[in-house]
Amino acid sequence: MTQEYEVNVDSFNDRYYRPDEIADMLNVDRSTVYRMIKDIADPLPAYRINDKGPLRVHGKDINKYLESHKVRPEYE
Repeated sequence: MTQEYEVNVDSFNDRYYRPDEIADMLNVDRSTVYRMIKDIADPLPAYRINDKGPLRVHGKDINKYLESHKVRPEYE
């Protein structure tokens, strides 16, 4: 069962999130989050603690990314 979240540009706390957590909060597929991370023109910053460790994204980076991709109300 997926948890429902109300997301705004300050929804993400000062911690690191896994891509699947971000996907759940944004109500998108996990592959969408990986595309956001791999986007060459405007990537969502992600980090690995070691070479084979899982990706993590800091909450402040998610908030900045969402703010920079905000759509004007007439396009919603």
